[in-house]
Amino acid sequence: MRKLLLISILLPLLTACSITSSNNTDEFLESVPYPNSTEILDKQQKDDYEVVFYKDETGFRIGYKKLDYEYWTNTSNGEINPEDGFDWVMINNPKIPITLFGGIITNEQITTVLVKQKTIEKEATIVETNEGFRGWFVTFDSLENANPGEPDPLKIEAFDTNGNILWKDGVYEDE
Repeated sequence: MRKLLLISILLPLLTACSITSSNNTDEFLESVPYPNSTEILDKQQKDDYEVVFYKDETGFRIGYKKLDYEYWTNTSNGEINPEDGFDWVMINNPKIPITLFGGIITNEQITTVLVKQKTIEKEATIVETNEGFRGWFVTFDSLENANPGEPDPLKIEAFDTNGNILWKDGVYEDE
């Protein structure tokens, strides 16, 4: 009797969870530029937002949605198989109070990704799936502007386990 009672209580809850998950996926697919060719690679929920890594007919993209917002924001496209083992995209939409950087990692030696602004530096979350996908993302509350007459302070760096820079993008004094 107890088992039957437990099942009757849990079944509606489990059904509600799967419906919510399906609705979230449908809502997300309605927001993407190429829904017919979109393949979701991974979903991550952090604090008060969700990030979806996906590919479509144009390449690799990331979708972002703050949980209390009504719509998804998507990046432009990046390379799904970058020649140098790393690629990045970003969202800097004035309609949402966050800047997201993220990308794809195909170089197996990369273990750490840092995004540096003028005064803020953050380590990215690296995502790995059982299907072999590796991606990364990091969020900032705002994007810092360069000082007048100076280059953009943004730098993205990917490191191996020994701290060696394997990939970098940005303005460096030695370039």
